[in-house]
Formats: sequence, structure tokens, C-alpha cells
Amino acid sequence: MGLVLALSRGAEARISSLSDWSFQDRRATPRGGLDQSAGFRLGWDGIPPPGADRGANFFHVPYQVAYGVHDQAEIGASWGLLWADRDGRSAQFGISDFTAAGRYRLYDADRATRMPGLDLEFGFSFPTASYEKGLGTGGLGILFNWGVVLPLDPLRAHFGMGFRYNTENSDDVKVGSVFSYNAGLSLPLDRAGKKDVAVTGELKGFNHARNKLKGSSVGSTADELYLAPGALWKTPWGFQLHGAFLLGLTGASSNFGTALEARF
Repeated sequence: MGLVLALSRGAEARISSLSDWSFQDRRATPRGGLDQSAGFRLGWDGIPPPGADRGANFFHVPYQVAYGVHDQAEIGASWGLLWADRDGRSAQFGISDFTAAGRYRLYDADRATRMPGLDLEFGFSFPTASYEKGLGTGGLGILFNWGVVLPLDPLRAHFGMGFRYNTENSDDVKVGSVFSYNAGLSLPLDRAGKKDVAVTGELKGFNHARNKLKGSSVGSTADELYLAPGALWKTPWGFQLHGAFLLGLTGASSNFGTALEARF
């Protein structure tokens, strides 16, 4: 089970490939706009961001940035610090892998015409973290992602799928690739004529393939699945607060996890 809390100002944009635990409502970064976020994630007895270990405790401090390069496109990057405590090994601390990705919106969701939105993402994860310390994959990661937004006034629904392919590292280890998926919605509440609060909900999963050593499969697969009910508050100061519980539904999911994020 986990708790996610997000703090944002301005646009609610997020390139989904850069932050898979956050609410994936797939808002856009406007052309010439710059969105940044910083925060932390804490996972207990789960799978840390590299995806190579099971049953680990981890603390991740990511920084993310996205820039609107076109009316329909944005680019972004994510980097941070990671602490991991794996079973039978000493705790380690260092930088995480660096991720860069871009998103192209084929169609923007239009509530007035009920036009659905569709976007595609592509990116890379670079091995800047230490694989030996359990902080990274040690190899290049190739990221694909796509998503759909449905403006079902007053509901807003979204669906997405992604895939991360990891290459073999210098230790002849290929960390298992990851298939991810999510489905969620938000519903604004009318409070005395103001719609500054919305309830949100999301189901998200991560299916990890087996690792490989010199071409031979080792270890086991792992499937994470979370139910994430929450709420969004548009504060009068221009910031947005989003909070949600991540309820782990499988044995491989984190027993306890939290995330705190500030967007500006």
C-alpha cells in the first residue's frame, strides 16, 4: 500500500514515461512552456526503479523537467538520487539512471466536441547509476508509451500502455523488460459553484520479465498491480495538490510506499 501526494502549479503536464507512479492524466505542456517537478518516493518490500531486485526497500528523489517544443509535442528528462536496501546486501546510495523522452500528441482531447486525445511517447534510459550497487540496470533502456484521453463531461478518463526494453550490461546481465498499463479517471466536484476539487482513481500495473545472465533466464517474473484512489485540489494560490493511496494488489507490489512531488 502506498500514498502519493503531488503539488503543482500551472499546467498538469507529465510525460508518462518519466514518472509511472504519478497520476497519468496526460495533460499537455504548452508550446514554449516549462514544467518542472521535484519530490521523493519511498517503497517498502517492493521493486525499486531499476527493476532488477525483488523485496527491496528504496527511497528515490527524482527531478523532472518538460518543455513544449511544438503545439503538439514536448520533450523532457528525469534524474535523481536513489537509496536501496536489498535482501542480504548492504544499503547503497547514489544517482539514478538518467531518462529522456518525448511525446507527440496526435489529437488533443476536446471536451466541447467530445473529441478523444491520443499521444505517443518514445525515450531512452541511460546507465548513469551503478548496477553493482543495485541502483540501475547497467544497460541502455528503450521506452515506448501511448495513451488515450476521453473527455466524458464531467468525467475525464485516460488509458495508457508502455514497454521498456533493457539491453545487456557489461556484466552480461539483461534486466527484465517491463510492460506497464494504467486506466484512470477524474471527476470534478461542484462546491458552491466552484469546481476546484476533483476525485481521482487509477489502476496501474507493471509486469516484469525474468532477468537474463549470458542469455539464460534467471530468477522469476514479477507482476505489480496498484489501485490508486485520490483527490485533486486546485488551490487559490495557483498550485495544485493531488493525493492518492496506492493499494498493492499482488505479492510483488510494495507493501508500503509513498511519493511526494512539487511541480512548478
